[in-house]
Amino acid sequence: MGKLTVRISKAKNISFMRLSLFYLIFIVQIFFTSPGMYVLQYPDVQESQKMVNERLLSELNVFKPKVPEHVELKKATLQCLTSLEDVKKAYYAYEKEASISGDRLRESKFAEQQIRNGKWGPIIERTLNDFIKNYNKVGNKNLKEEFISLEDSKGIEFDGLYYFFKGTPNGVIPSVIEHFKTVMLYHSILAMKKKESELPKFEILTLDETDFIQKFKKNLILGEPLDLIIRPKEIGKRPIVKINGSPIKVDSLSSSDFKMYFLPPAVGDYALEVMSNDKRLFASFKVVPPSFRFINSASSVSGFVGDPLYVTLDSGYVPKGKYITFSSKVAKVERKGWKLTITPEREGIFVVQMFDNGKFMDQSEFVATVKPEEEVVLMDISGNSVDLSQANKLEAKNTFWQVVDFDMSVTHPNGFSKRTHSSTRFLRNDLRELESSAPAGSVLIFDNIRLVGQTDGVVTKGRPVIIIK
Repeated sequence: MGKLTVRISKAKNISFMRLSLFYLIFIVQIFFTSPGMYVLQYPDVQESQKMVNERLLSELNVFKPKVPEHVELKKATLQCLTSLEDVKKAYYAYEKEASISGDRLRESKFAEQQIRNGKWGPIIERTLNDFIKNYNKVGNKNLKEEFISLEDSKGIEFDGLYYFFKGTPNGVIPSVIEHFKTVMLYHSILAMKKKESELPKFEILTLDETDFIQKFKKNLILGEPLDLIIRPKEIGKRPIVKINGSPIKVDSLSSSDFKMYFLPPAVGDYALEVMSNDKRLFASFKVVPPSFRFINSASSVSGFVGDPLYVTLDSGYVPKGKYITFSSKVAKVERKGWKLTITPEREGIFVVQMFDNGKFMDQSEFVATVKPEEEVVLMDISGNSVDLSQANKLEAKNTFWQVVDFDMSVTHPNGFSKRTHSSTRFLRNDLRELESSAPAGSVLIFDNIRLVGQTDGVVTKGRPVIIIK
C-alpha cells in the first residue's frame, strides 16, 4: 500500500509557522503576566498566623522575667511587635484607599513603593536589627538567617528586605509581617524559658466534620447577620467564639444550646473560631455588598422587544425581602420570589435597576432586538384564533404588538389575481366578498402586515398568512 503525501504551498506553510509563533508568544505572555491564584488564599492564612501569635503574645505577657537581660528582651520584643503592627496598619490603610481586592491583591505596589523604595523599608530593617541585638544577649541561635541574611534554594544570599519584599504581592504583606512576629515571639519565649512554648492541643475540625455548630452560608450580604446555634457535647459549658480574633458574645438558649449573633460591619473576609471542649473549629466567610447578580445564560441577557426575559436572581448577592424591588424605564419588570420577568419595550441596550426600600443599590444591562417578523393569526371578535370563515380581524400572537394595516391578495386557479389594502386590522366587507367569490383552490395571502408596539414608535412586520381555499 503506497504512502499518501499531502503537499501545501510555501505561502501556506509560512502562514502556519507564523500562527504557531503567535500562539507561543501569547501563551508565554499569559504565563508571565498572570501570577497564581494562590495569592487570594493569603488573607485566610494570615488570620491563622494571627491567632497563633495572639497565643504566643499572651504567654509572653504573663511571663515574669527575673534576669535583666530577659527584662530587656521582653521589652524590646514588645516594642518591635508594635513597630511591625504599624507597618501592617499602614498596609490596610493603603488597601482601603486604593481599593485593593480581587486581582489587585496580586500587584506588588505596596512592597516596591512603600517598603523597598519607601519609608517603611528602613523601619522594618531597624526593627529586625533591634530585635536581633537584644536577642543575641540571651539566645544561642543565629537569627540573621531568619531575618537579615537569607539564602534561596540555590544558595544565593540576599538581604532581608530583598528576600521578603522583592515583587511581593499586596495580599501577602500581612502574612509576611505576621511571620516576623511569630519568629520574634517564639524565640523570645524559648530564650527566656529555656524550653519551647507549649500551645494548647486542640482537635482542629472543618465545618463539615462538626456536630456541635449548625452549618452557615459562606457568603453573607452586607446587612445580613451570622446567626448560629452551638450545642456543645458537655452540657452547660459555654463555647468560646471569636471573629477575626475578637471575642463574640454567646447567649444561653437552654441548658444545652447557645446562640451567637454577629452583624458584620463591613464588606470583607472574616475568620470564625469556635472552641468547644477540646475541639476547635476554624472557618471563614465572606461579606459582599448587595448587588444585582443573576444566574447567567445567553437567554437571560438578550431577547426580543415584547417577549419576556426570565432572570433567576443570585441569592448570594441579592438580599431577600419585599423591600428589594426592580424597575426599568423601558421595560416592564415583575418579580416573583427569586425570578424576574422582564419584557423590553424598546430596541437596544436597556438597564434594570435594583432598589432597597427606594434606595438605588445596583443595576444590570440587557439588550433587546426586534424580531424580523412577528407571528400573526386570524381571530374572532373575542380574540380567539379561528379559521377564515369565522375571522373578524388579524392580530399578532404576542399581545404586545397590534396590527395596524395589511394587504390581502387572492389568486384563482386560472391565474387571475387581485390585491387590496386594509388600513385597519379588521376584515372589511369588501375583503370578505373577495374571499367568498374566489373559487375552490384559490390562494389567499395576507402580507405587508405592519405592527406597532404598546410603546409608541416601535414598529415591526408581521409574518405573512397563507390560506388555500
